Amino acid sequence: MNIEFNLNGSTQKVSITSAERALDVLVRQCNIKSLSGACLEGQCGSCLILIDDRPAYSCIMPALLLRDRRVETIENFTKTREYSLLYSEINKGGTAVCSSRQNAIMLMGMALVRRTLAPAQDEIFSTLANAYCDCLAPEDFANAVLNTIQHLATARKTP
Repeated sequence: MNIEFNLNGSTQKVSITSAERALDVLVRQCNIKSLSGACLEGQCGSCLILIDDRPAYSCIMPALLLRDRRVETIENFTKTREYSLLYSEINKGGTAVCSSRQNAIMLMGMALVRRTLAPAQDEIFSTLANAYCDCLAPEDFANAVLNTIQHLATARKTP
């Protein structure tokens, strides 16, 4: 079966089978290098993507669900101002996120930044729980997200 979707700003037309996972299609047919199926259970975050600005684990998602959706990967975010701001905020004060969770944490943070102007702290903590990393305190993640939102709001007001 053929499906079409938007991947990182470009229209993709792919041929899939009913048994294929989104992860497999994105890696094999779309050449996305940032994704891996480390656990294949939607636990580790190495397969995390955003679908219509919502986090999704591509290793447990049928490829058919990509149809007519807007899919974004970390490759797309690394080119944005939002990514630079969030990355800077997360790494302030010497905090470093482990490489195995960095992409998932950045995507989770970006989903929050894009989705709401004032996320509640419990929403931020809940989001981080889906890509938990011992290297990043939940409070630091919350502060990074809130500071990024504040910087973006200020930048939008400045002519």
